[in-house]
Amino acid sequence: MRNGAEVTTRVAARLSIRDEAKPLLLIAAVLLGIVLNRLLGAGVSWLIWVVQIGVFFVILAVMLPVEIKDVSKAFRKVKPTAIALLINFVFIPIFIWTMGWLFLRPFPDVWAGVILYALTPCIGWYLIFTDLAEGDVAWGMALLPWNITLQVLLMPLYLWFLVGKVLPLDLHALLTSVVLYLIAPFVLAYLLQRWLIARYGRDFFFGRVKRTLGEVKLWALVVVIVSMFASQRSVALADVGLVTLIIGVLLLFFLVLFVLALTIGKLARLPYHENVTLAFTTTARNPEVVIGVALSAFPGQPLVYFAIILGPIVELPVLLLIARVLLTLRDRLWSSGAPVHHVNG
Repeated sequence: MRNGAEVTTRVAARLSIRDEAKPLLLIAAVLLGIVLNRLLGAGVSWLIWVVQIGVFFVILAVMLPVEIKDVSKAFRKVKPTAIALLINFVFIPIFIWTMGWLFLRPFPDVWAGVILYALTPCIGWYLIFTDLAEGDVAWGMALLPWNITLQVLLMPLYLWFLVGKVLPLDLHALLTSVVLYLIAPFVLAYLLQRWLIARYGRDFFFGRVKRTLGEVKLWALVVVIVSMFASQRSVALADVGLVTLIIGVLLLFFLVLFVLALTIGKLARLPYHENVTLAFTTTARNPEVVIGVALSAFPGQPLVYFAIILGPIVELPVLLLIARVLLTLRDRLWSSGAPVHHVNG
């Protein structure tokens, strides 16, 4: 069995510098945006156009590498796929709303932001950690089109029945946000992907294009966050207690989901590599997609955006810890933990 130090070294080595730096970059982007807002005030209100265009691009870049035609592949593993989809799209929306009701009722903007952050399962990030913990990456990739398609289809219902109970939500704003920041990039990503593959081939698209998207997407997100906080009503971060409360709720969210994934995986007798994938597809979230929705549906409410952006800052170290815990528990809880598939590169 690998000891803790060896596992930590292995995990860190398999993450790119971009991945390791993401939480620090997001924190720096928020702070820079707030500083610009305080220094320039209304003079940077035009940056809202940068935010809107940038968010659309980021969401497009998130959706572009996902092949929707691969939906059927997930049902080569019917039982674990059904479990993953039920947790992601039934349990989590109800659970995160309930957590907000318990802990965040005095702060409705934050409550709405935490709900939005938790609603959308990750469509790529979690594969890195699935591979780190020697999970079933092939099945994880087959879940991607399900995750993105159900996000687009169910988001209007989640917004209306969950988020709309927390903050007032105009039906026109809801429809506009869903069309602009979910349906439009979803359709455009599908058409653009088909055209690029037909013109340049799959190796080029899933090689050079996908790698470039990963780099550009992060920096585009940084620009979006800076512009978002610079152009909106000033947000005060002096309330350390509120920030601590948000982080505590997010940590509890991740802890419950991890324990739930392990428990259900053991009850369903999933092998180690499938249980790893189940754990990461139900814990890792997709904040890039909901930032655009939040911006359109809740303009001028920066605490909503701040709660969303805190999510990945907490998420990265949690996912690293989960990878370490899974590798440590493998020989104790599973009789066979041989790895099956890994991400190339």
